[in-house]
Amino acid sequence: MASYPNSIFSPRTRENKSGVTYDADKKTVIFAEDIDKGDDEIVAIENELGLNPKNDFADVAARLNSLEIAGIVFIIDGGGSAITTGEKGHLRIPFKCEIQRVTLLADQSGSIKIDIWKDTYANFPPTDADSICGGNEPEISSAQKYQDSTLSGWTKTINAGDILAFNVDSAATIERVTLVLKVRKVA
Repeated sequence: MASYPNSIFSPRTRENKSGVTYDADKKTVIFAEDIDKGDDEIVAIENELGLNPKNDFADVAARLNSLEIAGIVFIIDGGGSAITTGEKGHLRIPFKCEIQRVTLLADQSGSIKIDIWKDTYANFPPTDADSICGGNEPEISSAQKYQDSTLSGWTKTINAGDILAFNVDSAATIERVTLVLKVRKVA
């Protein structure tokens, strides 16, 4: 397999054999114009991607995949006291995405269970009936962190413009927690 070039391709000039005229309808003959079109496309791609399209990634595909990954972050802060139950706020998500993982990170060992509700902007505010967790809410239990990438029973799709609400179902001791949804942007 050829390696990626370290400079933009500069194709040499070609011409058809003397007396040969380009005919787009001929399928069994390769003309200089056919090769030139391919060369033009290669140069256009190299100009668009630059000389190091993979950057620090293993390959270009890995780099492009990384551009689709995002984090939706919501912080619940008890202001120096243990977090109380109830709805803690909302986020409007500006892009369509699929949830891949949920992570909870607390300031200290304790317990907390957070439900995530989702609805359209037109139906704001989301309610408990709009839960995306399917009865498997992210929960820290006598610990300081939690992570789940299985997301069993979850509604994983978030549409552009959807509103997420974050509701603390139960809590003890923890004064600050960060909830992170790892998502992949989709078209």
